[in-house]
Amino acid sequence: MAPHKMTLRKRVTALALACVTAASLVACGDSKSTGESGADGESVITPTTGVATPSEAADAEFQINQVQPLVTDELGGERVDDPGMKLSYTWQGTDYAPMGGSVVTVAVTNNDEVPMPVEALGTPVLKFTRNSSQEEAASKSAEAAGIPQTGLDMQLGPGATTNVHYAFDVTTGNLWKAEFTIGNVTFSGNLNN
Repeated sequence: MAPHKMTLRKRVTALALACVTAASLVACGDSKSTGESGADGESVITPTTGVATPSEAADAEFQINQVQPLVTDELGGERVDDPGMKLSYTWQGTDYAPMGGSVVTVAVTNNDEVPMPVEALGTPVLKFTRNSSQEEAASKSAEAAGIPQTGLDMQLGPGATTNVHYAFDVTTGNLWKAEFTIGNVTFSGNLNN
């Protein structure tokens, strides 16, 4: 072998040996210097890198929880907190859809520190009373209702509020005794306002 290759090989071996020795010395430190000891009295080395622990990684995602909906008659513009998610809703009212039916508008606020995915709101449901019985209104697409968009088309950022619109195949005149459920909150009462 050439002399310069031997020197390079010796350097690599010496460097590897130095790394192993340094790691061994850290592992041999006493529990007084680290403040922690394992079950057998030996020191425990705690990683200090910026890698998230499993619990921290789970906290970094928006938590979508389905719980029994909170029923509220708060239709005057006050926020209502979702009991299962870090969201709040503010009733904005109903209006005629240009192509027929009704459009329900609710302001949604993301109270979490992470973005809220579109699917967090689920599929909102509008029920109304006709001839003393409750019926569920069929939802309409934005195109069929003649409005630019229904629901959310992208995630909602932390602390952000946006108005969401949902179209249904029922006239506003039939919403005098109705319920609209979004997420885990049901707005109940005269929704024809």
